[in-house]
Amino acid sequence: MKRIIFLTFLMVSAYHVVFSQFSISGEYRPRLIVDNGYKGLKTKSDPTIVSISQRTRINFGYGSEKLETYLSLQDVRFWGDDDRYSSSGLLGNTASLSVHQAWFALKPTPEITIKTGRQQFSYDDQRLLSRRGWNDYQVTYDAVLFKYDNGKSRLDVAGSWNTNGSKNTLYTAGKMKTIDFIRYEYNMDNLKLSAIAIMSGVTRADTISDLLLTGTSGIGAVYKKNGFDARLYGYYQTRLNKLNTPTDAWCLSLFVKQNLMGGKASLGAGFDLLSGNDETNTDASYQKTNHLFNLLYGVRHGAYGYMDYYSSTPDQGLQDFMVKADYSVAKNANLQLAYHHFRLSASKLAANGTDVLDKSLGSEVDLTLKWKLYDFVSLQAGYSFYLTTPTTLEVKNASGKTNKFPQFGYLLVSVTPGF
Repeated sequence: MKRIIFLTFLMVSAYHVVFSQFSISGEYRPRLIVDNGYKGLKTKSDPTIVSISQRTRINFGYGSEKLETYLSLQDVRFWGDDDRYSSSGLLGNTASLSVHQAWFALKPTPEITIKTGRQQFSYDDQRLLSRRGWNDYQVTYDAVLFKYDNGKSRLDVAGSWNTNGSKNTLYTAGKMKTIDFIRYEYNMDNLKLSAIAIMSGVTRADTISDLLLTGTSGIGAVYKKNGFDARLYGYYQTRLNKLNTPTDAWCLSLFVKQNLMGGKASLGAGFDLLSGNDETNTDASYQKTNHLFNLLYGVRHGAYGYMDYYSSTPDQGLQDFMVKADYSVAKNANLQLAYHHFRLSASKLAANGTDVLDKSLGSEVDLTLKWKLYDFVSLQAGYSFYLTTPTTLEVKNASGKTNKFPQFGYLLVSVTPGF
């Protein structure tokens, strides 16, 4: 009897020591979109588009004192987009499964971590490096990341080098060839200061291995105290080698928020300013320089409205003046209202090449409900509409057309069980 008790004790202990270090979780995320102007204006003759996409993931994790690993496999599809089907049913998609994340992290000391493989980066206000969760696929990076964190100071250094294979040096133009950065963060009681420097590169063309390198550096500050929250970030961008176009661009972002009603509600306001190219400036040296700030791999959706009209920044840059309100309608339900007024940062000429357009790009209103039904089930629903101006129509190539009132709605359900 004593032997049986002893063996049972050993088995239970082994289970906790070994198996408790493993985790398996999943995600099922169907999303319904009703599109009457999402991402761009639609004419009166364009039909309303209704689509349902779904992201499905299974995640495997392992953690110990010296080693941590993570593997995430995902399937992303639109309902009904199967390329294997017959008249009697849908049979599947041959190219829908992919590796979302696959990394291991060595921890030689409690303060140092070396993380290698496909991973996510998310820093500061996410203007440059972000997970971009609205995107079904999300953004991941193949990189090595060195992290030092002693609780007060944190240093992150990352490097990457991407190829299409081992046969030649050519790479697809526009794809991220390399992303390397160093970031430092210092934490005080109510204040966090940070600085970042990024070197990013793409090849000039599919048939040329010349690398165009861009440097982006910035500083930021986040202050939090007694329900008051303020963040300020500034970035500057330039070229790093002569193969690239001369670049002189900048970004400034400010947002302040105050909690109200004992934390049940909040009200915030701020602005984002992204530099751009002025079509009225005829100075030769100005015309040879790129003044459009590149957001690199930063967040777009939500930051510049939920309708994603400015996922690609206009060549004249962008100004976004915003007001956001948040109210807890129930214990696990949150209602958000956001107003954005957009403007061009630099002057744009009309189609006749002479007249200068007004800089106003109109306004957007986003209404969002977030409801956590259970610990592993959440729901998000939203409705957005856009109030255009003549400049909006010029920028979106919709002038002279009979356009619908731009609006869209969506319903997103996220189920994240732990197995």
